[in-house]
Amino acid sequence: IGGDRTQPAGLDDAGEPGLFLAFYIDPDWARRRRDLPSSAPLFTQAAITLEPWLHQAAANLLDHLTDNESIDDVANYEIERFIDSVLDAADASAPQMARARINTMLDFRVRKAIQLMKANVCERISFDDVARSVGLSRPHFFALFKEQTNLTPNVYWNTLRMEEAVRQLQWSQEPLISVACNLGFTTQGNFSRFFRDHVGVPPTLYREAARAT
Repeated sequence: IGGDRTQPAGLDDAGEPGLFLAFYIDPDWARRRRDLPSSAPLFTQAAITLEPWLHQAAANLLDHLTDNESIDDVANYEIERFIDSVLDAADASAPQMARARINTMLDFRVRKAIQLMKANVCERISFDDVARSVGLSRPHFFALFKEQTNLTPNVYWNTLRMEEAVRQLQWSQEPLISVACNLGFTTQGNFSRFFRDHVGVPPTLYREAARAT
C-alpha cells in the first residue's frame, strides 16, 4: 500500500470491514535479496496485478498472523516469503524495457545526485543546488532523474528521509522533536504529518509498536 495516497475503508464481498496487510519494506534489505544495485528502484509501477496465487499468499499470511498473539520465527519467515512473492510479482508486471533499465548503470550525474542526497539526508536540501552540483539545469535534472530511476527527485528524497526517520524512531532514545529537527523539519507537527502520510500511523505509535516487538 503506497503511503502517498489515501486508502479507502473498503468492505469485503460479504459487506464486512476489510483487512489490510501493510508493510514497510527496507529498500536496502530488499535490493540485497534481489541482487540489485543500491540505486535501483524496487517498483517500476504504482500497482501490482493481484494474481490468484498472490491473493492466496496474502490470505495465508493474514491467517497466520491473526492466529498468533506475537510475531514468532515462523511468522517472520512467512512475512519474508510473502514480500519475496510481492517483489516477484512486481518484476513480472514490469515492462521489459523498465526491467532492463533497472539493471543498467545509472547516468553518472544521477549517481552523484543520489550520493549528495544520501550524504545530506538530515539536512534541508535545495534541488537547485543539487542540479547545479551535477552540472544540469533544474528542469534537465528532474527529467533525467525521472528517466533513469522512474521516480522524481522529490519522491526519492522523501523515501530517504522516511528510511532515516524509521531508523531513528526504532533505535534512538531522542524525543520526537529532536528526531524532527534532525531530519530538517521546522516543527514536530510537520514531521508527524509527513510520517503519517507515508506510513499511515503517527510516529509516536510507530515507535511504541517497534519497541514492543
